[in-house]
Amino acid sequence: MSPASPSSSSRGRPAVASGRTRHASVAARGLLAAAERDLQQIILDIHDGPVQDIFGALSQIQVLRHRADVQADAALVLDRVAASLERALGEIRNFIGAFRPPEFERRPLGAILEQLVVQHESLTGATVDFTMTTPLPDQVPLSLKISLYRILQEALANATRHAGVTHFEVSARANRRHIVVQVRDRGKGFDVAKVLKKEIDVGVAGGHFGLRGMRDRVAIMNGKLSITSGRAGTVVTIQLPIS
Repeated sequence: MSPASPSSSSRGRPAVASGRTRHASVAARGLLAAAERDLQQIILDIHDGPVQDIFGALSQIQVLRHRADVQADAALVLDRVAASLERALGEIRNFIGAFRPPEFERRPLGAILEQLVVQHESLTGATVDFTMTTPLPDQVPLSLKISLYRILQEALANATRHAGVTHFEVSARANRRHIVVQVRDRGKGFDVAKVLKKEIDVGVAGGHFGLRGMRDRVAIMNGKLSITSGRAGTVVTIQLPIS
């Protein structure tokens, strides 16, 4: 029996590797959807648990504050406790608002992204100009909707925290194969290479987990993430394949 030629054995290896890569990508996208469902359950649990408990405690404090026999020093303490609880309740509600599901399955992609922009303006007081330079397809995979929504959410959050400006531009466009979303600010900019290196060296403690999460989501979707920054501001470009 003659030995198998190297060329015949090597021809099958790329196909096997490619199949494994596709399978891993599909599995990762399934995990994205599962993680989103878990997140929404956490949001519901927070709303039905701690939020209701804090609201109940505030109601009891309001009753005590209006009692005639409450001494002045006790009233001051109650005022401080009530203010702390109100702040905590406000922060929790902002968190719930940011991560509340935008009906990913039922709504088209363009409406989901537009809702995110409006929500960001409401939560931060910033102004975001949103344009769709081409129509976005209505029928896209659920994992694509979730990924674009969360990546854009983090890009806007990063810009709001670090750019030093309150006006941003978001554009979205599509071709036959890809959807491209771009976030632009005209803020102070940053050293992209330095931040990414610090992210790798320090991780979450370095305060750059947002960029890291964006890169991970883009990689799972087999997309591309480009970040350019300088004195004229920062541009983040996200390109994800439609299929």
